Amino acid sequence: FHYEPYQLRWNPSHLDAEVAIYGDLYTSSAFHDAHMELQNLPREPDCDLPRVVAGLMFWSDATQLTSFGNAKLWPTYMYFGNESKYRRCKPSCNLSNHVAYFETLPDSFKDFTGGKGMTTECATHCHRELFHEQWNILLDDEFLEAYEHGIVILCCDGITRRFYPRIFTYSADYPEKVLIATVRNLGGCPCPRCLIPKDRIQNMGRPQDRKQRQTLARNNDKRSIMVSTARSLIY
Repeated sequence: FHYEPYQLRWNPSHLDAEVAIYGDLYTSSAFHDAHMELQNLPREPDCDLPRVVAGLMFWSDATQLTSFGNAKLWPTYMYFGNESKYRRCKPSCNLSNHVAYFETLPDSFKDFTGGKGMTTECATHCHRELFHEQWNILLDDEFLEAYEHGIVILCCDGITRRFYPRIFTYSADYPEKVLIATVRNLGGCPCPRCLIPKDRIQNMGRPQDRKQRQTLARNNDKRSIMVSTARSLIY
């Protein structure tokens, strides 16, 4: 378990400069930035414990349980990015933490609403609202308290540290990303992270595409205001 990030660099003989190598979360720029931001924050009153970023990596995927019928589960798992990927992938290390099972709208929901006005768009909206409300339960006040003030833990090396949870990744397939990012499924700009039109998807991976992903990145602050405004009009 890595308590502090570090840089992994390669100095090949055929290049003039070193090359940064990214293989684990704790060697990434995002982890470095989160670590430095944490160290620059004001300390808790009367606390001089070392402060550590606990990198959280979530993963979820709906699973069909049977070949016949509609029985399925939607599990959610969490990994600590402070652990090496070579240990996380070993079942014998028991580093996968089962967090929850997501609920989906039951088939009886349409009967509950009377069926009137239950269009595809309305069902999609209710499904999205249910998904995000479950995340509101997971990211409750206790989690937010730990996020801001940390959790004091006696580590296996005998040193007491204050850990601050930070969410870095959420691995999911495209339908789940649509729910998470509240974008339209296969809409005019189908990517949850940028505004590249659908007719430019074939340029993925090209130098021009990499530049456009930066210039056309979604503005999360602006989208948050738009979503809040829409919700206030609906509710």
